[in-house]
Amino acid sequence: MDDVIGLIVILSLVVVAGSIAGLIALTKVSTLKQEVAALKKQLHAVIANNASQQQTQPHSVAKTVQSQVARPIELARSQHAKAVEQRAAAIKQTTPAATTSREKSSSPSALDSFFSKLKTQFQEHWMTWIGGVALAFGGIFLAKYSLDAGLLSPSLRLTFGGLFGVALIAGAEYLHRKGIVFEGFNNYVPAALAGGGFISCFALTLLAYSSYAMLSATTAFVMLAVIALAASSMALRLGPLLAVLGIVGAYSVPIWVNTGSGNLVALLMYIGFVTLSAVLVAKKVKRPWLWYLLWAGHIGWYWLALSVIKPTQYWLVGGFALLSIIGLIAMMRLGVTLRLLEYRPHSLPRLLKLQPDHPLLLAIVVPLLLTILISVASVQWQIVMVCLIVMLLFLVLQNSRWDLWQGLALLSAVLLVVSQQAYHIDSNDHLFVFKNMYGFGLLLGIGLCLYGLYFGARYYKRLSFHLLAAFSVFTLIATLYTLTPAQDLAVAYSLWTVLLLLSSGVLIKRAQHAHTQWQQFSYWLGANANITLSLTMLLADSGLTLALAIQVLAISYLVKRHKVPMPHWPIKALVAVVLARLTFAPWTYDADLTFLALHWSIVVYPVAVGLFWFAAKQWQQTDMKIWLEGAALHCLALFITTETSYQLVGHYPQLSSLSFYEQILLSCNWLALGCVYLYRAQSAGQLGKLYRTAGLTLSALAGLLLINIALHENPLLMRLYVGEIPLFNWLLLTWLVPSMLTLWLAKLVKPLNAKFSQIVLGASGLLAVLAINALIRQYWQGAFISLDKATSDAELYSYSIIWLLLGALVVIAGHLKQQLLLQKVGLGMLGAVIVKVFLIDMASLTGLLRAVSFIGLGLSLVGLSWLFQKLRSKAPAG
Repeated sequence: MDDVIGLIVILSLVVVAGSIAGLIALTKVSTLKQEVAALKKQLHAVIANNASQQQTQPHSVAKTVQSQVARPIELARSQHAKAVEQRAAAIKQTTPAATTSREKSSSPSALDSFFSKLKTQFQEHWMTWIGGVALAFGGIFLAKYSLDAGLLSPSLRLTFGGLFGVALIAGAEYLHRKGIVFEGFNNYVPAALAGGGFISCFALTLLAYSSYAMLSATTAFVMLAVIALAASSMALRLGPLLAVLGIVGAYSVPIWVNTGSGNLVALLMYIGFVTLSAVLVAKKVKRPWLWYLLWAGHIGWYWLALSVIKPTQYWLVGGFALLSIIGLIAMMRLGVTLRLLEYRPHSLPRLLKLQPDHPLLLAIVVPLLLTILISVASVQWQIVMVCLIVMLLFLVLQNSRWDLWQGLALLSAVLLVVSQQAYHIDSNDHLFVFKNMYGFGLLLGIGLCLYGLYFGARYYKRLSFHLLAAFSVFTLIATLYTLTPAQDLAVAYSLWTVLLLLSSGVLIKRAQHAHTQWQQFSYWLGANANITLSLTMLLADSGLTLALAIQVLAISYLVKRHKVPMPHWPIKALVAVVLARLTFAPWTYDADLTFLALHWSIVVYPVAVGLFWFAAKQWQQTDMKIWLEGAALHCLALFITTETSYQLVGHYPQLSSLSFYEQILLSCNWLALGCVYLYRAQSAGQLGKLYRTAGLTLSALAGLLLINIALHENPLLMRLYVGEIPLFNWLLLTWLVPSMLTLWLAKLVKPLNAKFSQIVLGASGLLAVLAINALIRQYWQGAFISLDKATSDAELYSYSIIWLLLGALVVIAGHLKQQLLLQKVGLGMLGAVIVKVFLIDMASLTGLLRAVSFIGLGLSLVGLSWLFQKLRSKAPAG
């Protein structure tokens, strides 16, 4: 009884919707009445103003008034009836340009159009629909009343109710055959009567099954299915209202009646039969929203079957999925005979916008592929996957709008190989490359390649065939290469390399006889990809990185040579992959990895720099040139970072335990890399913000390391070995190189923040002071320069002489460049030297030495003053 009540609630919603539509119609009628009243007032005013003319010419005036009254009334009566026709005429008269602009600005969605049409139907035929529903409720309530009152036996009650439903259906058939109301699919009165009759029969059958237990589950299931299918069949003549009842009723039968057998075969056979009937009804009735109903019902039951599938039922659900593609998509476009629709080429945007074919295909194929991946490997799944690939390739030949399905076929082939990886390899069997997933992979790759080559030559303007031919062998062998254990790769290398090289030769030959630039480019690209993969399998980690970098150069060369208008994003993505591998290589590769008998980083990074640089030369006056130049600079910075650390320290930095020397190298490397990123940000376009963030972050980390060195790892404060060779020692990297890099950093950050640039410039000067003093002390003290060691007079004098010369050079440079800041800095340095000389250097001198020292200092200052005046006089005025 609960099922019947639920059905009554659903139908009540229909009544409520009809009531709302009726209110809308009544509102429109009242509006029309108000308009007619206003028009009458205007007519009375016209009559009052022309009273004299009415007396002299009564006949003409009466005729005029009659026409004026009749015209607005006639317009008011026909306004609602012609609303739909006026909208259709306006759409037909719209020019293509106006239609395009309207679609771009405010085109209504399919859902809005559906609800708009549904609203219009309710407004025009709501009384008829509610009448049919009321008849259905009458039959249901009559059965319920007879049940509650106990007037008749259950058999008689159900019999009379069934006769009432059958009478309604017979009456509907009689009215339709006589054509009493309207013709064709606008005959809503017979449809409403038939709908009430079928609902009554549906409810009474449920009542006999659930309340009286007079029917078995199987009998009730068959009866309900027959009622629903009969309603769908009758909808071919009576219209879409009955089709909705039939389709919804037919798909809901398994919900109302559960036989308890768990027979998935019977369920899917029933759903397939219902779908076939619904497809025929929808094609005959020609209402788009009926397709939505049958798609939802069919795919919903298909998903449910996938969720409860058992290993013995793989073939059943797989076959149902394939038949679903044929029934829901192929037959809808191509007809029952799957005839050829079109073969002309289409652009990529047009291929992507095909609705509803692509969403329906994905709704069927994607859950199937996911189920196959998570299920146990089975021969049944292999057969289903092969049939799916063959069917997709066949449908592509029937309709060129489905060309993108070749990519789905290639993906299915890859997943077929991946799903078979559970099979174990016998290392002693060298023929394993022809068995199980290896045999599948090779056969699929070669088969797809031949398919693309043959039909690419036949339909040379359809690019998808060329892409499939170019990348099928590469994709499948790359998949096998990824899944094969390292110890078994040596056996497969030779075969795979031969196949890749042969495929490359065929593609290059086809490229020489190509009809279009895109066809030629696709074959060249596929040939390069095969060669790259063959090199990758032989060269391991660093070889793969270089092979990808070579691919960037090869693609750039082919684009320039053949002038192919290729989009930049695929090359940028490939460059990003190479840069990611090079960036993380020091911490992912084996530290002892060699390449060409040398440590890998000393070879790979310079070669990558050269490849990117030459690739950039192929993209003159494009943003791709700037992108590749930035990649080359990034590789150069990585080379400096990694190789110096490895050569001087012996290993790559371990951030958890950095020694004094590692901190020195890492601070220089991070600071250099940060400056490179900031320099790259100036021409990186949309990626400029990312580069600036990375550059500032690395510079900040380098600054933290320099502060830690100055406070805790300072060779002036503690006993640390800095080297015995003057100038070329660890002090050069400790402070002098960071000072120069910080000077560059100040210039790079000046456009971002002028105040911050001044702070960085001050830090550069401080590092320079530390570097010069430390280098002077190392010259006199040797490998250890801590301040607790005694300082000789010669060392003190050397500080004064060197800083005096540096201060003079800075002042001269300031005058030559007319920069007041440099002049002030130089004069400050000279003042500091003079103070040091008086307070420290000459403090212990006496007699003749003191006199000579003061005379020498005075002559030096006089000479510098004369030089400054000379330079000032030669400087241009202003």
